[in-house]
Amino acid sequence: MVMDPQGFGNSRHKLCICKGGDMRHHKRVVVILGVAVVGFFTTALTIHWYRTPCPQRAVWSEIAFPPRAPLIALQSANAVAQWTRKYEMPCQTCHTSFPRLNAYGEKFAKNGYQIPETEDGDETKTEVSETTFIDKIGHLFGVRVSVSPVEVTTKSRNVNGSFKPQINFGAARWVQFFTAGTIFKNASIFIETEIPGDASDVAHVNWFTLGYHNLFKTSWLNLRAGKLSMMNWHAQTGRLRMVPNINVQATNTRSSQGAAAAPATEDTIRFGSPTPGVELYGYNQYFLYSLGAANGTRFVDNNQYKNFFGTLRLEIPEGAFAGSAISGWGMWGRDTTNSAAAQVRNTYYAMSGGTNVRWKDRIDFIGAYFMQKERNYDMATNARNTRHNITGQLGYLINERWFAALQYDNVWDSQNSGEEYHKISQHVSYMPRQNMRIGLTTREELRSRANGRQHELLLNVRAMF
Repeated sequence: MVMDPQGFGNSRHKLCICKGGDMRHHKRVVVILGVAVVGFFTTALTIHWYRTPCPQRAVWSEIAFPPRAPLIALQSANAVAQWTRKYEMPCQTCHTSFPRLNAYGEKFAKNGYQIPETEDGDETKTEVSETTFIDKIGHLFGVRVSVSPVEVTTKSRNVNGSFKPQINFGAARWVQFFTAGTIFKNASIFIETEIPGDASDVAHVNWFTLGYHNLFKTSWLNLRAGKLSMMNWHAQTGRLRMVPNINVQATNTRSSQGAAAAPATEDTIRFGSPTPGVELYGYNQYFLYSLGAANGTRFVDNNQYKNFFGTLRLEIPEGAFAGSAISGWGMWGRDTTNSAAAQVRNTYYAMSGGTNVRWKDRIDFIGAYFMQKERNYDMATNARNTRHNITGQLGYLINERWFAALQYDNVWDSQNSGEEYHKISQHVSYMPRQNMRIGLTTREELRSRANGRQHELLLNVRAMF
């Protein structure tokens, strides 16, 4: 087997070789996937069984979990983020386990952070004059923090040529200042400013969008501009994830990864990351469309080309399956290098089909397939590359305090690049309040490495206030 520079085996055996050691590898993958699925449902059902009162467990349940006030009182006490302050509604009105949105939360976002089927952007503000409405700062401003008390990655640290586990304690990941809401009726703002906990990183703005909604009194015309997501309306966006501290790898891949280090590529993007652009979208109960154009990586474009993207989505609006959807997404773009002297370009496109199945805001499944094609992958020899991505998440809101999830990521391509990835992840989180989430995640790597597979154990705490 030929080894690639990242220390992985050549991935082409995944598609065309299934004998000997590779057959044993595939059997191991099937076993690990099976164990992960069984473990997910066992954990979820165990927690659900334990938290469900019955005569045999009544005494122990009262000792471990004292009687609680009615659910609405508990939720109201937890309502501390800006929209819960503004509307006096619990976090789980819009979220299952934050940051993951439920069906109502997605309607709220589409309507420019206004109650669905209303234009209430001015209603909670102070009227200074007929044309001036001022909101309370607490209705627009929030803070979020992420801390990882323990992170373990096997086969990660090279010590005298032997790869040992890497164990980190007390990783203060970031603090985010979250500014979002309505400036006035049908005008919205969404800004996420992040200060990383690592002193080597600098403060930066992730998302920064200005929106105008219900133009000409119709939901078919809405406009967004700023640092936005090109796949914001796809079934699989890679944002607001069920397991928030790990990426959806299919939305995290990049173009032109075969290019030499110098000269550097000028417009390489991750498809699910913020990119400066404009977008027109519209919707009704059952259908959504979006069309947009984006620069690439910077506000001042590095080249003369633009990237274009769009989404079509069909959705179930009401009932037990409210929010379930199927969607198609695509984009076309160009990356370049050495534009000032002798420009070289890589033309590429990506497309995806996905589905999101929800049931009573408790069960949440996302499945998607992505394909990307590049015409000059190495920015030198017109090498063609085709990349395939399969991703899936399954989440179960056991009750208002417990959430379990399973995630699968598989990325492979014809050039066997460093973008290839194959992991399955299991997650369970506990929410002592709706604005705090304590999550434990384990990740198993299914792809072989020369130095051994890297598995992970991650404990992460997130809070918003």
